[in-house]
Amino acid sequence: MSKFDLHVHSSYSLDGNVKPKDIIKYLKKKRFKGAAIVDHSTIKGATEAMKYAEDFLVIPGMEIKTDRGHILAIGIKEEVKSRVVDELIDEIHEKGGIAILAHPFRFSKPKIKADAIEAINGRNFPLQNKRAIEYAKMKRLPVTAGSDAHFLWELGVAYVDMNAESVEEAIEEILNGVEIDGNQSLFHPIKCKIFSFFSSAKRGFRRVE
Repeated sequence: MSKFDLHVHSSYSLDGNVKPKDIIKYLKKKRFKGAAIVDHSTIKGATEAMKYAEDFLVIPGMEIKTDRGHILAIGIKEEVKSRVVDELIDEIHEKGGIAILAHPFRFSKPKIKADAIEAINGRNFPLQNKRAIEYAKMKRLPVTAGSDAHFLWELGVAYVDMNAESVEEAIEEILNGVEIDGNQSLFHPIKCKIFSFFSSAKRGFRRVE
């Protein structure tokens, strides 16, 4: 089994601070086999990362804000345009990907019927992840895990174990069930919030869409 971080942001996200090539370099040093690069509303970070992905699987994707929560569209072959949840999920499927409900219970209760649930998010507090795991079990949905990294030091704090050699294999393994693990401390999400506040201040508190 190999480690995959399934929620990573690059500098192509408004609030991201890591160049795609540095994401690959850092995770390879930590013996990760791959990552889903899911910048806010764009696939450009994943596309650039693929140029540096020798012996490393980049799973292309986007994080999309909807009126009913955030969706990770992973495995897509091109950017999705819809922001209406049901239409969005259909479009993700049409473009070869799957829809993952991102960090449920961080802001509100989940209201989206997705293909999988992000049960461990590196920026969540332990109770939020616990509730996500319980929700996935109740709904009998596959689970994923990812760091939700926006800074280099966050990469790899939450991950899945699987043996995927291609994007198609990764999607298949996720839907069939993968093992998840990750940071469950209080300190890490607090540190993330502090860094995110100063990052937001630096960009003039422009909101991420």
